[in-house]
Amino acid sequence: MNLKILRAQHDMSQAELANALKIKQNTLSNYENGTTQPEISLILKIADFFNCSVDYLLGHQTQNVLYLDSLTNEQREAVKLIKQLDNRQVLKVIGYIERIKDTPFEEVVSKLLKKEE
Repeated sequence: MNLKILRAQHDMSQAELANALKIKQNTLSNYENGTTQPEISLILKIADFFNCSVDYLLGHQTQNVLYLDSLTNEQREAVKLIKQLDNRQVLKVIGYIERIKDTPFEEVVSKLLKKEE
């Protein structure tokens, strides 16, 4: 099961994920360690929470597939644009996103408008 991997990728503690799933932390720990297995209803809930396939969650798929229909229109547009870039340009975009991700929207727009002047 890729539960521990998904939790780490989302930078979540066991306590945070257990709270989000409304289960006990030791229950989550048992799932991650393979001591016990969750019920199918919880497996579906976890897959929905992490926006991944059940196959990936259970380890039957080697990579986590991103489904475009799970994205907002804006995110889909960003993916389309990023696909048109070469690797160097993609790295620049990633760097830009890292710099602005915790910046208030109004500040980002203000900076962009100043650059256009």
